[in-house]
Amino acid sequence: MSLRDRFFTFLVLSTLAVIPGCGSSNAPAPPPSGAFSNSNLNGTYVFSFSGVDATNGNESFFAVVGTLVANGSGSFTSGTVDVNDPSLGAALGTSGVATGLATTGKYNVTADGRGTGTITVTINQRGIQFGLDFVLTNSSHGLITRFDAGGSGSGSIDLQASGITQASLQGSYAIGLSGVDLNGHPLGTVGSFTLTASGTATGLQDFNDDGNSANLQALALVSPSTVLVGSPSGTAQLTTSAAAFGTLNFDVWAVDSTHLKFIETDEVAALAGDAFVSTGQTSFPSGNLVFTAFGIDNATNPFAAGGVMTSDGSSLITGGLQDVNDAGTVVQAPSISGGFSSANGRTQLTLNGIYNGGIMGSTLFTGTYIFAAYPYAGGIELLEIDGLGVTAGVAFPQSSTSITASQGYGLNLSGENSNGETDWIAQFNATSTSLSGLYDANNLGTLISDHSLGTGSYSIASNGRGTASFPSLQTNGNSLIGELSLTFYTVNSSTVVFIETDSNQLGAGSFQLQNASSSSAAQSRPVILQRSPSFHGFRR
Repeated sequence: MSLRDRFFTFLVLSTLAVIPGCGSSNAPAPPPSGAFSNSNLNGTYVFSFSGVDATNGNESFFAVVGTLVANGSGSFTSGTVDVNDPSLGAALGTSGVATGLATTGKYNVTADGRGTGTITVTINQRGIQFGLDFVLTNSSHGLITRFDAGGSGSGSIDLQASGITQASLQGSYAIGLSGVDLNGHPLGTVGSFTLTASGTATGLQDFNDDGNSANLQALALVSPSTVLVGSPSGTAQLTTSAAAFGTLNFDVWAVDSTHLKFIETDEVAALAGDAFVSTGQTSFPSGNLVFTAFGIDNATNPFAAGGVMTSDGSSLITGGLQDVNDAGTVVQAPSISGGFSSANGRTQLTLNGIYNGGIMGSTLFTGTYIFAAYPYAGGIELLEIDGLGVTAGVAFPQSSTSITASQGYGLNLSGENSNGETDWIAQFNATSTSLSGLYDANNLGTLISDHSLGTGSYSIASNGRGTASFPSLQTNGNSLIGELSLTFYTVNSSTVVFIETDSNQLGAGSFQLQNASSSSAAQSRPVILQRSPSFHGFRR
């Protein structure tokens, strides 16, 4: 996989020279919200993770989506999995797409909500084992990473509702998918679709294929376009006039009637992502919006950004700020503005005074950039469509500007450094000024478990923008690996999104309030950070 075509995920810490599986004795107390155990993972769960596979040194984008039946005592007694992994397929002498794979496995949940496990599938008569690492926020939701030597990726795990029918899916949804095209180039798409009671889909779709959105904007979904319920998974066809794509075929895994997971099952491209119900929320919302975006700028440098913008709900972005990490150069745009227009569930958003590329030599400068935006009930899918780079992201209405002290949080961070993709799971406890906990990390197959975050500090401004720093992260109790600096933005009382603001790595992620005694689906509403493409390492 070339530098440009590398699929970018979210966040990273510095190059890790670690001892796989080596533990730490500096374990913090369980979160004040209550101790977790294997019993917190009990039922049928829909899970997904995607990132970079490195089988036999041949790297490619991969995605895994499926269901796991957990028995509450440490076993996945059954499950069904889809895998889209060209590198793995090539190593096994078969297609990169394998669907309907039966699986079983095991897991263990520690008192702080972090857990590990394995699942095994059979592809072309070969047993393939995927390692799992996750942190639960409650019994209904968690953040998950792949945790084995074959690759690394991030995603989510959610308790599946029962009784999902075709009729229950009737309504409108916003969708965001990311991956690579047939040539391995970065590909992102966002859109909306409205389903009839029979599963016929109508709507719009935008694409960004390796920086090109010409003739790929606001394309109508045409026949055959369907999203059909099934057991254990349904199917979907999304058809537009885009000559390079035509009809894209997917398996669809329903978490509930408001949240669907998609994985592409043809070999036209390799895409995966989520759709969320948008019925009742088809216009661009007003008020403060927290946003994050990731990808490559117009000089093919890796890029991560986040911030807060204010919408009048009609046509204007009246203010805000943006923080940027562009290939290790960290800057802030302190005053942004813009405008938007909406029709048929789609918004075209123009932002002025932001960084989203525009590099001349080593100098960054602000400019005007355009995004396709599709609101849903709880957020907005974003995709750059101006031909100046490949960035995708999400925005969320902001309802809180603080985090809760004396509570535990689960964290997922994912991204890339000079070694490749890195995906982290962590749990930390918060006081009014400090953070402490443990993390597990996968640096494209190099694994580290149960290591201390040390004692970090944080501060937060009145607009919900904060900074956090863990200055002395360690491996094996004594070997420093450097500082982790985050710039974060509060979404609501339980969820925070962030970007990393260090010079030797970049990415993003989220942390979410834990409550071991809760199994409320409403509390477990996931924040899905749109994955978007970049390349391996830093060029500047």
